[in-house]
Amino acid sequence: MILTSHSEHQKNRFRYVPLFAGVLLLGGCAATKGADDVNDPFETVNRAIFDFNLELDRAILRPAARTYADNVPERIRRMVHAAINFIRTPIILANDILQGDVDRAGITMARTMTNLVLGFGGTVDAASEMGVEFHDEDFGQTLAIWGAEEGPYLVLPLLGPSNPRDAIGTGVDSFGDPMNFFAEEAAVSLPRTGASAVDARSRNLDTLEDLERTSLDFYAAVRSLYRQRRKDEIKNGESQDPVPIPAISFEGQTAPATHAKGRDDSKPTVSFEEGVDKPRADKSRDLVPTGTGDGTKPDTERAKKPAGEKPNISLENEQKVPATSTGDKPA
Repeated sequence: MILTSHSEHQKNRFRYVPLFAGVLLLGGCAATKGADDVNDPFETVNRAIFDFNLELDRAILRPAARTYADNVPERIRRMVHAAINFIRTPIILANDILQGDVDRAGITMARTMTNLVLGFGGTVDAASEMGVEFHDEDFGQTLAIWGAEEGPYLVLPLLGPSNPRDAIGTGVDSFGDPMNFFAEEAAVSLPRTGASAVDARSRNLDTLEDLERTSLDFYAAVRSLYRQRRKDEIKNGESQDPVPIPAISFEGQTAPATHAKGRDDSKPTVSFEEGVDKPRADKSRDLVPTGTGDGTKPDTERAKKPAGEKPNISLENEQKVPATSTGDKPA
């Protein structure tokens, strides 16, 4: 009885292979025929699916995530998030190796052993507390490293923003997930998928609500954010392109802000990291004397100047300085 069930389970897995192959071929044909600047040739269909997903989100996922965030203690929510990340470890490690990234594979192994032993079986992210941060990998990123093009933008029912490359990556990751080999698919995948969806949605409630409220075109904004996020994930956060708006991380992470290096006369780079002040001009320098007039040394203390001697003052933007002596009249 168990062997029969396992055999049927394997057949159900293989029946999805032609579907993903068809998606890849469809994506390749569409991209070659006439993709525009946004590479969204199926925009009409995508918008319809996007509206459908949005209605489901408003009716089911958003209220569930809000209830979860408001009523479950933060400590428990952190444990759930840590457990979800821990379960993904085999997929992350496999893609680290497939991408030839030995360093990140070592980090994944170190995190696994640390959280398994010190993190009570992965329910506590002890590795992050020790400075070994979590990183995510998937087969869509691996295909990108191997040189596969992303293809046109797609919106999948229930799954949301995607493209042919990432759709195939999702299928391969699901097919190769060891968790699906040790238990019935429905008994494991449904609670796991539901917990992952509620956890991810609860960590982005305010971000998505603000984006929807302030966007002229919510569909276009989500499309742009998805592509920025995927580009940053593929480059492991090392992208040199400035990100104009903060990316959404469904693992509770944000894309690192990029800073321009080696530029002297360029405009200041805008950062979306909290706690980083925006560059501003220091107007106090306009009223600081640059020298004594003889070129010997800077004169930074006006109190030491003789009473009748006028300092050599460099003014920017033709600003006038009030007279320093009561006997002098301003010009």
